[in-house]
Amino acid sequence: MATTDRITADGADAIDLTTRVRRRVLPALHRIKEPLGGYAVCRQHPDEYVGTVKRDLEAARSTLEGLSFEPEPIASLKVHDDGRLSAGSWARRESSMAKWQLHVALFRTGGGAVEVFAHREYSWLRHPYKHYTREGWDVHSGVERMRSLLSDHEIPFWIE
Repeated sequence: MATTDRITADGADAIDLTTRVRRRVLPALHRIKEPLGGYAVCRQHPDEYVGTVKRDLEAARSTLEGLSFEPEPIASLKVHDDGRLSAGSWARRESSMAKWQLHVALFRTGGGAVEVFAHREYSWLRHPYKHYTREGWDVHSGVERMRSLLSDHEIPFWIE
């Protein structure tokens, strides 16, 4: 586990239970699915980078909740190019049966900041097969939509 993924003794900025479970279960599931052409773990695509927000993980989660995002426990586990594991996946839909969703993955950077990555995709609730096969997966509109949400809500971020 990367240094930025350690859980502090007092629980501050700790990885949530869902993410801890996903980090333990999904790599094993991936080893079973991969020979069959499936996946449960995947590389975080660098083109999905939205920006870095100067907030700790707990504050970033709270911010996403305020923007009508919900935790996304069904998402694959994302691995950053530098080996860090995602610190949570979130989805925003117009309704529970919406055709599309905005999917966001968070990565802790250390120093109280979080990198935000996003893409637009079919919602797994309404179109599970299209979602799983990444049909309609759209990085550009996902990144632009997330940057707009952050800007519209006056949440500062920078792009490295």
